[in-house]
Amino acid sequence: MNRSFPSCMKNTIAGIFVRCGWAAAVLLVLVLGWASVPAQASKVLVLVNDRPVTDFDVSQRMKLNGIIGGRRDRKSALRSQINAAVLETEARKLGIVIPDTQVDKTLRAMARNMGGMAKMKATLRKRGVRLRTMKDYIRSTLLFRVMMQRMGKKLQVKVDQKAIDRKYRQILNDPRLRPITIYNLRQVTLPVENVAPAMRQQLLYARMVEARQIMKRYKGCRSLRKAVSGIFNVKVSKPLQADPRRMMKQLRKAIQLAGTRRLIGPIRSTSGIQLIAFCGSRKIVPPRPKREQIAAIVKNEAMGQEIERIMRQLRKKAYIEYKDKSAAIR
Repeated sequence: MNRSFPSCMKNTIAGIFVRCGWAAAVLLVLVLGWASVPAQASKVLVLVNDRPVTDFDVSQRMKLNGIIGGRRDRKSALRSQINAAVLETEARKLGIVIPDTQVDKTLRAMARNMGGMAKMKATLRKRGVRLRTMKDYIRSTLLFRVMMQRMGKKLQVKVDQKAIDRKYRQILNDPRLRPITIYNLRQVTLPVENVAPAMRQQLLYARMVEARQIMKRYKGCRSLRKAVSGIFNVKVSKPLQADPRRMMKQLRKAIQLAGTRRLIGPIRSTSGIQLIAFCGSRKIVPPRPKREQIAAIVKNEAMGQEIERIMRQLRKKAYIEYKDKSAAIR
């Protein structure tokens, strides 16, 4: 059984980046992942050489991608899990094994980049990702590089300046990069507790009167605390940022008419009586990406296409049975 590794793989993750080139760094995001089948029942979506890929596996990969920066859609996560199963079974035939010590060393290096092992574990727990899922992802990534060497292949992609220019224009035209105006709001609530219907009407009327008192005292957001002083059980929210494009048309119009010197309301709600203070607006201009960043994106996309081309060849050698027809990939 061959347990040897290429020299560039015998160091920490930082060593992999330096010795193996930028492609190794890309692999950690673009390649593969394998989450072991949980003890509890999970729907089997695909059998890869009798190795099951379950709904739980795909869910884990989607959550992990939210941490490592991979694509978060279900189809991409499923493809990655199938690729990982194909790699694992193919490596077993060739006697290729990734030692636990190498996986743990890479894991520790990744943890340092995330602020330490404790912080990384906390992040995984918060996102609902098992540590085993991260380890299996690392193992698959390292395994892919070894398999590539066995196959005599090198991941080499060339990207011309025209491709970078096209991507740059595409990104600059993305609506998300356009300046947006944000409204700064504060909400005043005069709660009406759960009481009998007859009493509730009386309390709502009383709260409405108090709300109008607040409106008379109000001179702008800086005067809000003073305006509500002396009123029993009033709740003033922290400053809120709201996108006017997502507001109801009536509310947006009311804010524009009131300006920053008058309160909007009173408004009846399930919790009682509400007032809204418009504290002004500000324009947010998203930063434009640098050309170097665009070049990296184009290279990553080209790398992903090359990886998929190689994995497509390996999938043809495997016996893949789709238990769920919606899970089929080409």
